[in-house]
Amino acid sequence: MANSAAAKLTLLAEQERARILRRDILGGHPVHLGPLAAEQASREVTEFAAALWNVPKMRGYFDPHHFSNMRHHLHEAQHGFASLDHGGIAEIIVIPVMPGNVMGFHLFSVFDPNDSDDQGERIGYGVYSLERGRAGFGRADAVRLAFDIFPAYRENRFQRIRFTNHEIYNISRRMLFNLRPKRFLVDARTQIKETRTGRAPKRALYYLKRGYYPTDQKLLADRLLARMVCGERVTERSANLIIRRSKTPFWVYPVAQYIKEYRMTEPICPDE
Repeated sequence: MANSAAAKLTLLAEQERARILRRDILGGHPVHLGPLAAEQASREVTEFAAALWNVPKMRGYFDPHHFSNMRHHLHEAQHGFASLDHGGIAEIIVIPVMPGNVMGFHLFSVFDPNDSDDQGERIGYGVYSLERGRAGFGRADAVRLAFDIFPAYRENRFQRIRFTNHEIYNISRRMLFNLRPKRFLVDARTQIKETRTGRAPKRALYYLKRGYYPTDQKLLADRLLARMVCGERVTERSANLIIRRSKTPFWVYPVAQYIKEYRMTEPICPDE
């Protein structure tokens, strides 16, 4: 009986991860990238650095060498735009920091397209690195993605242009999914356990809800995700439990597994 209940929760969690792929990554607004002139890219990096250093705790957290590395790759910079659900526009500046674009940054700004004087608000960034493995040209076996929205813009605190952290995060995932990775990865230590720009339990729940899990605690992750899908409150105590038990260095979202394996179905919660 217990095994049957656990199997149902795992199936529910797996179906939710399939829905996440189709709803949040494959089904979102497309991002069309084009080249960005090196002079403009240089100004963007300078303005992003100024915004970043005004954020508490970022000095000493963000490696300043990233900026010098960006400036070596300004000629490879790109930018694109994505519609936001509440009518705003996100601009994404993409700048590599290593040869072959195996690592780089997404710099995010948002603006109101109906206001010709709006110069945009710099709200945060993502940093990606690629594991090429045996993937073909222009592809990656795995994508590591770190992400941070500046505190002043989190959780709908910025009222002029409405967006959610989740919405911005999915822009990065949609762009990087063009590389057809088998897995998305998030560093368990820097992004969850020892984060300096948030709280560990809240970060753990955020990534669980985005489809990630630690491979050595998948059954617990399935249980927590299934509870969230069914509208149950998952406490920080539960989040701390999975953080404490897991020893794996990365949480994984194996997107390739969900392309065909699970159909898009409505969740059937226990006891319904």
